[in-house]
Formats: sequence, structure tokens, C-alpha cells
Amino acid sequence: MSLAPFQTREGVYCMLALDHRAALVNAFRKAGVEDVSRERMLETKARIMSIAGENASGVLLDHAAVSSRPAGAGLLVPLEAQGHEPLAGARLNALEHSAGDAVAVGADGCKLLLWYRADHPESAVRQRELAARAAEDCRASGLPLILEPLVYMLEGESDEAYVDAFGALVVAAAEELRDHCDLLKLQYPGDGAVALATEAAAPLDWALLGGSEVDGETFAEQLETACRAGAKGFIAGRAVWSGCLGLEPAEQERWLREEARPLFERLVSIASAERLQSATEGG
Repeated sequence: MSLAPFQTREGVYCMLALDHRAALVNAFRKAGVEDVSRERMLETKARIMSIAGENASGVLLDHAAVSSRPAGAGLLVPLEAQGHEPLAGARLNALEHSAGDAVAVGADGCKLLLWYRADHPESAVRQRELAARAAEDCRASGLPLILEPLVYMLEGESDEAYVDAFGALVVAAAEELRDHCDLLKLQYPGDGAVALATEAAAPLDWALLGGSEVDGETFAEQLETACRAGAKGFIAGRAVWSGCLGLEPAEQERWLREEARPLFERLVSIASAERLQSATEGG
């Protein structure tokens, strides 16, 4: 399935993610805003997209916010339901939307967030089955599927054990799930494992996930390392825009223009420069 709607002319993924639903409520709360309304959430999403997303090759938006899509950007929408179900200390996903729903809102592709622990066989096999069903649904509708496997802490797991295993688990997720999608959206596995992630994802490309765990500067550094090791760009969310959530609308606009848009432009430059360098070396 074609991923061209999400790429720059150089073949790089420079995407802004804002399909957050309950996670956005939590992000507002973290910024000091309690009981945020649905209207305020949608207005904020539109504001972020209009300013920070103007240079995006593609955007990830939930179905309720697709009207905020910037002109010229490919539209990606989520398939997963919010939250998860427990299974022996692990997590299972469910689907809320179909590829047909994505077609109905004019999307160019689908995204599936998948909680995934390769070292937890009981949940891993169930999650692979879910990914396979989603991939089949997307193929039937002619849409590509971008898969976002998220490594997480098992119930009762120590911080030390989780940190020690994290990089290898990101790599294992890429290897075990690459047959069920068209592009992988991966967490940063660590400086020493990014090349392994590229090998594990092959023949697919992968893009770096930018979540709530990193600030913009850290994400830019991670992106540079990842792209040098073979990543083909990024799909970034809170690392870019979360700083605006606690501000009033006028201040949000100012912050987005002065902070978020320059950061996003910097990320685009990093990904594009590394792609050009790789092409030059390959030629």
C-alpha cells in the first residue's frame, strides 16, 4: 500500500501526531487544566495543526478532529480503542474503528497502537493476531497501516529490569510485527540499538516515535542518531506541542509560533539532511 501521502519529496516521514483523546485530557491536567471540555480540546488541536503542522508531510488525527488537517498533509487516523485490558500482568488492545471508517473521513491510512511485550508470549500472540486482522482490513480498503508497538512495564516488573530489557524489546517488536503493517513507528531503543531496529524492521522503513517521555531537544538528538542508523523520519506529538496546553488561546498561538513551529522545522531539517546524506553515500 502506498505511503507516499505521508512522505516528503525526498521520501522522509515528517509527521505531527495529535490523535490523543483520554491522553490529551491527562496532558491538560498535567499542565494544570482540570475538566477540559471537548470543545477546548478540538480548538487546541486545530490551533496546533494550523501553526505547528504547516510543514508536516502527514498528520495523525482522531476522527473527531480530521477537519484540522493542514492542506497538503496526508491524513492518518487511529484504529485502536482507548485503554487496554489486563492479561496476566500484560496488556491487550481492542479495535474501535475500521479501515472503512478511515475511508469515510477521507484518510490516507490507518494507525494502530499496539501494547507489545515480546517476552510475554500469552499477550504477544494475541496482539499479533489483532495486528494481522487490522492489516487485512486495511488491505481490503486499499489503505496502508502504520503500526505503533509500545513497550511498557509489566505488572510487578522492577524499574531496573524494564530499563535493561527495553532496547531489546523494541527491536524484537519490530522483527515480530513487520509482516503486519506497511511502516513501523518505534520508540527510541537507545543509542546502541537503533541500527538493530533498522535491521529488525527490514524490509520495512521505520519512523521514530516522539512521546511524552522526552522534551523537544532530547527528541531532536534522538532523531539525528536514529536517522543516521536508518530511520526514515519521525511521527512526533507531545514532544512538539505539549508546552502550549496550560496557556490561554492567544498565548498558545504565540508559544506555538515561537517554540513548536521552529522545533518541528528543525526536526524536518534533521530527517531530510540525514536522508540526503544516506542517498549521497549510497550513490
